[in-house]
Amino acid sequence: MPDSDFSIEKSEVLRYLGYRGQELGPELERLMEEMCQRCLESARPRYYWRSFALAADGNGQPELAGTGVVLRGGDIRKHLDRGAACAVMAATLGLEPEREMLRIGRRSTTGEIVFNAACTALIESVADACEREIQAYARGKGLAAGYRYSPGYGDFPLEQQGAVLGVIEAGTRLGITLTDSMLMVPKKSVSALIGLYPAGAGIRRGGSTCETCENYNNCKFRKEGYGCGG
Repeated sequence: MPDSDFSIEKSEVLRYLGYRGQELGPELERLMEEMCQRCLESARPRYYWRSFALAADGNGQPELAGTGVVLRGGDIRKHLDRGAACAVMAATLGLEPEREMLRIGRRSTTGEIVFNAACTALIESVADACEREIQAYARGKGLAAGYRYSPGYGDFPLEQQGAVLGVIEAGTRLGITLTDSMLMVPKKSVSALIGLYPAGAGIRRGGSTCETCENYNNCKFRKEGYGCGG
């Protein structure tokens, strides 16, 4: 997917920088423009997703039909309750932005911070594009799509990250691998599940945030300095 399909919203970069209405000044404005451009030039945005029918195991836990993958935890069971299917998605910027961040960091800590925020805004834009594609698919099937829910949210174990990525062959298709602690490499990657529900199922709209996530205090993503992106 060509980089030109995506852009970086300045307002999102500022949000990730913790902007609260302060005056930016010309130097920071220039730095933001430069870092956003370098992010776009180094990134290789890609995503992939597949839809699976939902079944249930003997304990009532949702299972991705035909894969043998049973999704564990009460939260994911509630999230997919009454779902007809589940879309499994992943998105990434590739490894080059991480190399570029190291190069920037050798010269400017501020530049590194701004570049990281630009990359976070970009990967969210890529994940949003994938989600819109899933929503369009759902509408075509007479279904309604819920919101993204990722391993590590609530009591949905982060350890299931490998199984989730495995069913869509994210390693082969997107080059995403996992560390021993189940964090994705490249870091600017997102994995998520989206429930697809029959019309009138009364699905919840909106989504989760770090502040409302039940796993906030133990989140491995947050301790690494970035969100899970779900």
